[in-house]
Amino acid sequence: MNNKKIKEIERLADRFFAGDTTNAEETRLYRLFRRKRLPAELERLRPVFAAFASMGDAQPHRTPIIRTLRRVAVGTAAALALALCLALYSDYRENRALARLYGGSYVIENGRRIDDLGAIRGDIEQALDDARRIESRSASDFIDSAEQDVLDNIDDPDMQKEVEQMLNE
Repeated sequence: MNNKKIKEIERLADRFFAGDTTNAEETRLYRLFRRKRLPAELERLRPVFAAFASMGDAQPHRTPIIRTLRRVAVGTAAALALALCLALYSDYRENRALARLYGGSYVIENGRRIDDLGAIRGDIEQALDDARRIESRSASDFIDSAEQDVLDNIDDPDMQKEVEQMLNE
């Protein structure tokens, strides 16, 4: 270290003792006096700066960052665990609902009986849709047949036309 650098450090140390240094300058001094080799002129200040450095937080930025990262990791793990539990519970509720609605149902495919409700759910729903369609078609056919019977039992042609108009409205 040259004389100019030593003088600069001594001036910075004097400002330190006067209370005129910034945190960055103080940190620079602490780091400088932690070196293994120092010029003889600065060696006398080593114990003083070692004492001041030990009073402050040695790693002021690392501790909050580590704590924050731990909190984020714990929060993420908790959120993932909650999401997994919700997914499993949802699957469980769906299986119970299927069992309540379609318990005992089965499908025979290629001579094999399949009674896993999750696997045959689509087949069951298709069968129910077909039944609803047939039922609505039958009801419509029944209504048409009843209307025709009413019209056939009216002897007066004018009355028959009036009733037919009323039914078609």
